[in-house]
Amino acid sequence: MVGVTRIALAAASIAASSAAHAAPDCRDLMPGREAPSPSRALVPEDLVRLRDIGPVDPLQQSAGLFSISPDGTRAAFQVRRADPVSNDYCLAMVVVDLRPGGGSTVVDRGGEFVRLTFDFRGKAALQTGWALPITPRWSPDGRWIFWLRRDSGGAVQLWRARSDGGGSERVTACLDDIDDFRIAADGRSVIFATRPELRAARTAIDAEARSGFHYDDRFAPNLSNRPFAKPPVPRQVDVLDLASRTTRTATPAEVATLNATDVQEGAWTEITSPTGDQAAIEVPAHTIDPTAGRLVVHRGDRTIACSAAECANASQPWWTRAGTARFLRREGWANSATAIYEWQPGEAHAHRLYATDDFLLGCVPAGDGLICLREASLQPRRLERFEPASGRSEVLFDPNPEYRRLTLGHVERLRSRNSFGLESISDLVLPVGYVAGKRYPLIVVQYSTRGFLRGGTGDDYPIQAFANRGFAVLSVQRPRAVGLLSTTDFVEADRINLKDFADRRSTLESVEIAVRAAIDRGIADPARIGITGLSDGGSTAGFALLHSKLFSAFAMSSCCYDSNQAMRVGPAAAREFQAEGYPRLTDDSQAAMDFWNRISFTPHARQIRAPILLQLPDDEYLGSLQSVTALREFHRPVELYVFPDEHHVKWQPAHRLAIYKRSIDWFDYWLNGIRAPDRKDEIDDWDRLRREMPPEAGTSRP
Repeated sequence: MVGVTRIALAAASIAASSAAHAAPDCRDLMPGREAPSPSRALVPEDLVRLRDIGPVDPLQQSAGLFSISPDGTRAAFQVRRADPVSNDYCLAMVVVDLRPGGGSTVVDRGGEFVRLTFDFRGKAALQTGWALPITPRWSPDGRWIFWLRRDSGGAVQLWRARSDGGGSERVTACLDDIDDFRIAADGRSVIFATRPELRAARTAIDAEARSGFHYDDRFAPNLSNRPFAKPPVPRQVDVLDLASRTTRTATPAEVATLNATDVQEGAWTEITSPTGDQAAIEVPAHTIDPTAGRLVVHRGDRTIACSAAECANASQPWWTRAGTARFLRREGWANSATAIYEWQPGEAHAHRLYATDDFLLGCVPAGDGLICLREASLQPRRLERFEPASGRSEVLFDPNPEYRRLTLGHVERLRSRNSFGLESISDLVLPVGYVAGKRYPLIVVQYSTRGFLRGGTGDDYPIQAFANRGFAVLSVQRPRAVGLLSTTDFVEADRINLKDFADRRSTLESVEIAVRAAIDRGIADPARIGITGLSDGGSTAGFALLHSKLFSAFAMSSCCYDSNQAMRVGPAAAREFQAEGYPRLTDDSQAAMDFWNRISFTPHARQIRAPILLQLPDDEYLGSLQSVTALREFHRPVELYVFPDEHHVKWQPAHRLAIYKRSIDWFDYWLNGIRAPDRKDEIDDWDRLRREMPPEAGTSRP
C-alpha cells in the first residue's frame, strides 16, 4: 500500500510536469453564440472548465470582483477558465457595456493564475490554492483599466489596458509582488504597495541553510521542511508617475488611500446622498461578527439611528433618487436569505422590498437598483442588473450560457434545528432521472451551500456530476459555531467549541438530521450513504466515522486528528492548540487519552468498518500518516493519494479533475458495486482491499 502512495505521487508529478509545457487552449475562453443543440449529461469536465469571475468559493471574497466605470456605463472584470489538459488557466480582462444592447470587449488576454497568500500563525505570506481576487480599477476619465497580473512565474506587476480594447501594457517592473494599488485622484499616477523585506527575509533563510535551520516558531513541518519568514512584514508604498514612469516614496496621505473602500467596486459601509446626508453601517465594538451592523444616518450634527429590528445585520447602504436609504441584510433561516430594505430616516420601520436565497456578490448601486454578480443553486455566477422594488432583472453578462444545455438534478432546500438550538440548511439534489419511490445512494457534500452548487467548500466533490451518475446529494451548510453563541473572543470560542467536542457534535447532528430526512422520505438508501469533506468538513466526516452509524463510505480532503498533532504543526501552532484545550504531546493522563479516543482514528483502527479515500495536498499529507499506517496494519480499506505542489485548497485543474473523477468512481465501487472500466489498476487495488478486510469489518459492502 505504501507503494501505491509513492506511485500516485510520482505519476501526478510526471503528469503535472508534462502538462506544464503545453499551452492551454484558450479559443473558447469567451462565451460564443449558442447554437441550438440537444441537452446532454453534465460530466466532471464541465465543472472544471466553468468560466469564473472571481474566486470559485463565493464566501472567500464578495467585493472587488468587478468594478463600474466612473460614468456608470461599463463594468470590468477578469474571466478565468481552467484547462485540465494543460493543467493551466486562460485569463482575460473584459469590459461590458451596461447600456441596452451593449456588448463585451476583451481588453487584455494572458497572464498566470495568481494565488492568494496571507500571514497565519506566525508565518508570513503562506501560499494557498485560493485565487487572488483581481480587482480592476478605472482611471478617473474612464479611458484606462488597471489590474494586477503575473507572467512567467515573475513578480505580480501592474498592468493597464485601454477600456475600448485599443491595447494593453505592463506599467511596472518590480522585483517584488505588488500587493495592492490605487489610482490617484488626478489619474496621473498610481499608488502601489510591495513587501521587499519579505524577499530579504527569504534570502536570509537561504543563507541560514548553510549552517542548518534553527527549529523555532518559524516552522510548520506539515507545510514545509524550511522555516517561514516571520510577520509582520512591512509594506513599502510608492507612487508611479504614469507619464515619466518614475517612482517616489508615497506620502502618508497617499499611503492612507490603500485602505479606502469604493462603492464602484462593491466595497463600502457608508455613502453620502446628493443633499449631504450620510448613511452608514455602525458595527458595535468588540464584536467578531462583521455583519452585526446597524443602519444610521448622519445629517449635519444629528445622528438618526434606525431602531427597527430590520435595520440590524445591515450592510451596503445606498440612496435612492427619492432620498430614502436602501440596504442589504442577511436574514431568514440560518441567515440563508439576502433581503433588500428601504428606510425613510426617522420612520419606525424599514420595509422589505426583495428577498432571495440566491447569492449576491459585489453589488454596486445603479440608480435605485443594483448591479451584482449573482449565483443560484443551479445557476453559475453571472452579472445582473435588478430592481428591488419590482424584482425585475436583466442579465448583463453570462460567462457560461452552455450550462443551460446540461442535465441537472432538481434541488430542494431543507431546514433543520439541532438540539443545541442552532439552525442549519441543506440542499437536497435529486439524481437526474429521479423516480419517486426508488431509493438511491446519497453523498453528503460540505460545508457551505450558499450560491451555485459546484463542489462544496474546496470544490473537490462535484455535486451535479454525482447527480448525473445516479446519486442523490445532500449539500450541507454547517450551523453557526457553538462557541460564538456566548463569547466575542475567538480563543474562548474555540475552547467552548472543543469542550466535550460540542461544536463537532452540533455539526454532525445537523448533518444527520438532513440525512435522516432524505431516508425518511424514501429517497436515500440507508445502507448506501457516503460523506465527503475538506477542512472543517473533513473534521466532521472524521468525527462521523467514529460517532455515527449512518455512513458507509468516506472521501476526505483533510485528515487526520492524532496525538502527534503538536509535533507536525510546529511550536507556534502547538501553543495555540494547547490554549484551546488540546492535550500536550507528553500528556499521558487518562483525560488526554479520552480526548484522543474521541477524535483519532488510530485507537480505533481495528474497529473502523468503512472504506476511506484520502486525496490530500503534499503540504498536509504528513498529518494523515499515523492514522493511515494504523489502519493498514489492520488491513482496513484506506487509500491515500498525494497531490504535488498543492495546498489546503487545491488550485491545479488537472488535480481538480482527477479528484472529481476518483471520488465518483470510489463511491460507485463501494456503494453500488460498479467497477469503473478506465480505472483498472486502482479497481484491482480496491478489490484487494476488500479481500484483505477481515469479515467482521466488512459492513460497507454493497
